[in-house]
Amino acid sequence: MLTAVTAAAVAIPALPAAAGEMAPDQPKLQISCHTNWKNSTSANVWCDGHGPARYGASIQCKKGSAVRQLNYGPGPWLGDRRGISMYCPGGGYKRVKQWGWPA
Repeated sequence: MLTAVTAAAVAIPALPAAAGEMAPDQPKLQISCHTNWKNSTSANVWCDGHGPARYGASIQCKKGSAVRQLNYGPGPWLGDRRGISMYCPGGGYKRVKQWGWPA
């Protein structure tokens, strides 16, 4: 699992439309991603499938008109239900949405 500091250094892919959809520049694999838990500032997402392929996840956070996207990955193996935990930065940012994709 990556920390928020490490996640900020990960390259930002083109935005996928919703949870379970992949970033457009990723290979088209037939997988689904699921939310283990979420609250107003964080979430945990896992993607089904089988290793050794890995998955990543993103969280989009908003404070007023400011929007930040943090990417976490590559994460655990596909099918690892422990998932990837993602957190919005401090200072009032709230989770808007999150999603996962094959890494």
